[in-house]
Amino acid sequence: MLKFKEMNGLNINRNFLSRITIILLLLMAVSCKKDETNKIFTNASLDAVITEAETLLTNSNEGTLPGQYKPGSKKELQEVVVWAEWKKENSKAEAELDDAANKVTIYINKFKANVVTLAIPWIHQDVGTCIKVSEKTGTSVQSLTNQSFTIEAKFYFLDLAQRGWCNELFCKVTDGKGFEVRCFGDGSFNFAVGIGSDWAQQTTAKNLVKSGEWVHVAFVNEITKQTLYVNGVEVGSQTATYVNSRNEDPFTVGNVLMWGSDRVMNGMVKDLRFWSTARSGSEISTNKDAILMGSEQNLAMFFPFNADLGTEVIDNSGNYKASFIGNVTWVPNGIPPVIEIDYSALNAAITAITTLKESITTEGTNNGDYPVGTKAYLQSLIEVGNALKTSSPKQYQVDALVTNINANLGLVNAYLVADANGIYVDREDPKSVGLRITPNYTPQGDYTVEFDVNLKTLKMDGTGEMFNNGEFGIWVYGYKEITEEAITKSGGLYNFTSSSTGWTGPKTGSLVMKPGNWQHIAIVHDNTARTTAIYVDGIQYAKQTNIGVPNVSGWGEIWLGNGWGKMNGTIKDFRLWDEVRAVGDLDATITGTEPNLKIYFPLNKVAGINFKDVTGNFSAELKGVVWQK
Repeated sequence: MLKFKEMNGLNINRNFLSRITIILLLLMAVSCKKDETNKIFTNASLDAVITEAETLLTNSNEGTLPGQYKPGSKKELQEVVVWAEWKKENSKAEAELDDAANKVTIYINKFKANVVTLAIPWIHQDVGTCIKVSEKTGTSVQSLTNQSFTIEAKFYFLDLAQRGWCNELFCKVTDGKGFEVRCFGDGSFNFAVGIGSDWAQQTTAKNLVKSGEWVHVAFVNEITKQTLYVNGVEVGSQTATYVNSRNEDPFTVGNVLMWGSDRVMNGMVKDLRFWSTARSGSEISTNKDAILMGSEQNLAMFFPFNADLGTEVIDNSGNYKASFIGNVTWVPNGIPPVIEIDYSALNAAITAITTLKESITTEGTNNGDYPVGTKAYLQSLIEVGNALKTSSPKQYQVDALVTNINANLGLVNAYLVADANGIYVDREDPKSVGLRITPNYTPQGDYTVEFDVNLKTLKMDGTGEMFNNGEFGIWVYGYKEITEEAITKSGGLYNFTSSSTGWTGPKTGSLVMKPGNWQHIAIVHDNTARTTAIYVDGIQYAKQTNIGVPNVSGWGEIWLGNGWGKMNGTIKDFRLWDEVRAVGDLDATITGTEPNLKIYFPLNKVAGINFKDVTGNFSAELKGVVWQK
């Protein structure tokens, strides 16, 4: 019994010890796991890049001068350093620290590259391109232009040739209000201020500026007097009471965002200064080349524009920003760029025309033929292309010609001889212009102009011209709003004629023209009786007495379907006679050899893009309009 009890006690002790051992092992496992969780990893690479970043932050300066770091660069790098320090304390694996070190390295390299470099903005001569200046918040500079002010800047013209009406230097305008300074290809300057509903302006002598050299321009507006200085010398002044433009009208440099936005200069600009006072001539002359600190008295805005700061630049006062709109680029080191024209697309277009021309073996009048004159037309395109290459063109001129050639190349292949029902002028398509007839002709005695027209609609803002040679023609009145009153007032015709007594001519009542129907229109002038009448489908709808012949036109062409405003519809069978046609002879079947028939375009057969009339004396060219098949 005793032996049994001893053995039993031993078993109990063994069980107890086993349980204790298991518990201790579990506690050790938990303890080890806890130690692993609280482990602080270290990474020499991360420590090194953090130290490098902190050294850069300590020893670097931000600013807008070449060699300084761009504003905002230090803030970005500092944020990455703070993040890296947090990552050191919270990483769960060594790999996370490696990733953090890589990220800091990337931002260090980015910071090092974010150095301000010497550069000057180049305003390319593209439509809509400019530098737009506003308050930093994006609002207008209206408060600066409500009082006397002086604007100065230096310009370098790569080319004085104008794309639009002028080369705009700077402005803030709306119709009849605001101010602007511009120059022209002859080297003259012009400055203007709005006086409420019109402009007061002065143009200087020529040759005050040349391409390829810097010029300093200063405009002083004293509200009731304006003065312009070029290179510190007064070149013009005027007395006029200036009316400021609207608050929403932007202050722009290098272009004016009105009137087509094509008055854009081609050159560089720097040292833009806006003073909130009228500077004297001596102040301008003495300080035009002075290096400003930006804190000078009355200096409200200052853009040195001598360092690449991106496409939105804050001025030295910190209150204004310049936004690059369109094609404005920084020129490294301020060295004027050498403009190289890319002729590759033009050469390819000329090659394509040449290939097509050589492939045409016959021209004819049968359906499916290339119209007579196609090869001559293609040759004219080749000659135009080659001539442009020798005329020192602008890139936009080359590109525009390529677009035109390629479009016409497609039309040549599309417009093989076929039956046609006139040419269609689409008022809604900006590329649709009209049928251009050359040379122009203005009758100086009896005359009759007649044609067929099928208007698509009268819904148009204003009038639609069916025929115009610049001194006489005919239009139809349309309507803009779909109201009973507007519609019932539309559809009338007016034969406008500029004669020795001014603009005159017969006018019909409303609703004469019926959209969707072919109608024959005739203008008949009897110079002996001094009368002009309008006929529609052989019925006289208007007649005016005591009217002479039109003044001889200075236009180089006659237009069908356009002039000052497009019609919307199809026109055919155009005839101009040097005689009074009897009512019974209007719209008669003719051969084209009749006496006194001056111009005759039947437009009943596809004849290509450029073609002759039946008399052989006049040419027509489709300008964006299409054959109606």
